[in-house]
Amino acid sequence: MAKRMVVRGEEVEITVELEERPVADEMWERLPMKSKARLRGGDEVHFPILVPEAVEPSDRYGIEAGDVAYWPEGNSLCIFCGPAADDSPRDAEDFTKVGRVVEGLEGCASVRANEELRIEAAQ
Repeated sequence: MAKRMVVRGEEVEITVELEERPVADEMWERLPMKSKARLRGGDEVHFPILVPEAVEPSDRYGIEAGDVAYWPEGNSLCIFCGPAADDSPRDAEDFTKVGRVVEGLEGCASVRANEELRIEAAQ
């Protein structure tokens, strides 16, 4: 059965199904976590987390709405909620996909900058 995690904020609950990859596995082992939301570009929510041990190559494929990826340069988990804005390029080489949103994608719009988010295993 696939591993799922939930990102919870004040008014949002986003369920993510994780892929079987080293970065996703290390994130799973570190749950639960808390972080402050940051908003970037159009429909992108990211929040700092530290996954220092897992190493794997970046993705060669494009990032799409609903994808969840780790951004090593910013030590952040990113949820791509919609199409990329012009000021927020999504070069696949910059990200390592870790999963996909399976519930609550529409809730991204209600996340506010600096809102505390809790990331925990789904039950």
